[in-house]
Amino acid sequence: MTKIGLTPGNFDRTAFSEKDIPFSMAEYENRLERIIGGMQNVGLDLLWITTPEAICWLHGFNASWYKGNAPMRYPQCYGTVVHAGSGRYIHFDNPTEEPVLANTSVSVDNRWLPDREATPNIRFIVDELNKEGWLGGCVGMEFWSYIPNKAISTMFEGAFLAAGCRVIDSSQLLREARRVKSPAEQAYVEKAMEICDIGHQAIIDNLAEGITELELFGIVHAAMMAAGGEFPALIPIFNARPVVSGKVVSTGHAMASRRPIRKHSVLVADLCGVYYRYHANALRGFYFGDSPPKTMLSQYEKSAGVFDVIRDEIRAGMTVREVNQRLRRYYEDVGIWSETDGWGLGYELGLSFPPDWVGDFYFHLGDDKYLDRVFVENMVTNYESLFNTALIDTLIYKYDETRVLSKTPRELIVVNR
Repeated sequence: MTKIGLTPGNFDRTAFSEKDIPFSMAEYENRLERIIGGMQNVGLDLLWITTPEAICWLHGFNASWYKGNAPMRYPQCYGTVVHAGSGRYIHFDNPTEEPVLANTSVSVDNRWLPDREATPNIRFIVDELNKEGWLGGCVGMEFWSYIPNKAISTMFEGAFLAAGCRVIDSSQLLREARRVKSPAEQAYVEKAMEICDIGHQAIIDNLAEGITELELFGIVHAAMMAAGGEFPALIPIFNARPVVSGKVVSTGHAMASRRPIRKHSVLVADLCGVYYRYHANALRGFYFGDSPPKTMLSQYEKSAGVFDVIRDEIRAGMTVREVNQRLRRYYEDVGIWSETDGWGLGYELGLSFPPDWVGDFYFHLGDDKYLDRVFVENMVTNYESLFNTALIDTLIYKYDETRVLSKTPRELIVVNR
């Protein structure tokens, strides 16, 4: 048994008199009930949860490292198992994470892996589940999760099968359970957008000739963190690009660089405010200099107008087909729709860890399938109106309104100093 690196160090549980728990016990209990209800609907006896977001959503565990690309000798064997029959769950983890669980999680049944190798850890987990009498039925795993990797996932699946279980993919069950946001979750998304807007104001206040993208990026995120923000789950796009024939040169998904920012360029800043891991996304373009091209100003005005349509006409309960048709008609009416020179799309936002803040629900105005999916009430997505423009905002869908969250102007923002 290899136990090097398993001890939690000088840990004293009494030091955690005040936990950093973002939600009430009633909310966590409701989430467990929602998962168990979903399990019962599909005949699932046991659910093995490994996605960091799903585990955090269920009981609060919030760590800095999930072994996303760990060495083969330090495999990804952690997870939370939910048993439908008893209504209980057990979290399995490396004992070094005991302080994190003590501080961030409401889980009361935590069991510590005995080894750094995969085989004895998986054997330990299966033996513990067998002692509980939880094996032998249908087990759900998250085959769409990047944790664990295929090697470890295959070992877990084989262990469940060897214990007489039937194994199915239950990724969708967990993603759908997390889709509808509670009032407390929506409040955190709104707070995240306040933080995001602070970041955009920091650009306005600090953009200057010769400052590098990385320097400005650091100032922006320092301002966001001073306001209570956290690291985003993606490294944001943050690039200044020249303007050619009235259009900014595309950045792709490029990170901030050491390039100095020069006059008559456009800084494309795709920021996400983060609060208790809940994300709110707003992209803006900042023209640095005087006299931006009139065609660019006009394009931004037309591209931004879609958010008025979203606020006034898009509602929870509509299908993707209905939303796509209405938004596409707006772009056609103002004369900027082009499938080869821009797009309108959105994806789900919420609780996210690195390496991704893009959620499961996705829609694109050019799609010709999956159009019967429904925008459910209290779902959160972003919306990207990108027609040679840098415009993204975050939306909360209701039956009586759709809220557009950012207070940063949806226009080409001109900074001239």
